[in-house]
Amino acid sequence: MRRIGVGVIVVAMFVLAACRTQTEEPRQLTPLPGVTTASTVLGPTTTVDPGATTTTFPVADTTPTTLVAAGWPFDNFRSVLQLGGESVRGTGCGADGTVGEIIPDGWWLGIITADGNSQMQVDLVCAYSGATAQGLIDECLASEAGATCMEYFDEAFWPVNRNTRERTVPKSPALVIEPVSDLCGVGLETRAGGITGELDWLQIQNGSVVYLRRGCGSD
Repeated sequence: MRRIGVGVIVVAMFVLAACRTQTEEPRQLTPLPGVTTASTVLGPTTTVDPGATTTTFPVADTTPTTLVAAGWPFDNFRSVLQLGGESVRGTGCGADGTVGEIIPDGWWLGIITADGNSQMQVDLVCAYSGATAQGLIDECLASEAGATCMEYFDEAFWPVNRNTRERTVPKSPALVIEPVSDLCGVGLETRAGGITGELDWLQIQNGSVVYLRRGCGSD
């Protein structure tokens, strides 16, 4: 009986060690030069009811959508239109809490943090423009980084990485990858930890990535 007890303890220690490994904090990404991170200026604001005791998060609509041809319908990397309820280019970025674990169909700007045979990990990025972008630019100009704020982006396309949450997205067997050079001048040499931080546009249909436009990269 004593031998069996020791064996159980040893197995339990291995299980606890494995759990700790799987729940480690995700890798922190180094912001691109000129790209602001979350701050006191959050662009579009949301009203929170202080009396509320529970929070309900919207569930992504998994209803199959009408397929459109996978490909790039916009003028250039920075000219994607606002396609959703958030005041950002593309379908959204989840800054208002409307994107859960599953990224809905649409066009999404993000950083690919891991890429496998059948799926990829994506960290969504908000691409602000106009008045919302200008507010963030003004904050950047008033900071210690003010001298370099406008080297890469402006009020027409101001990317903000609100957090480093990674979401898993399946890859379509017919995935089309198109590398471009639109962002190749954005300070690659300043990115640390082996994480490129490259900005990419993803077209998602029926829950899978069908088209990927890489800001500066290869397929």
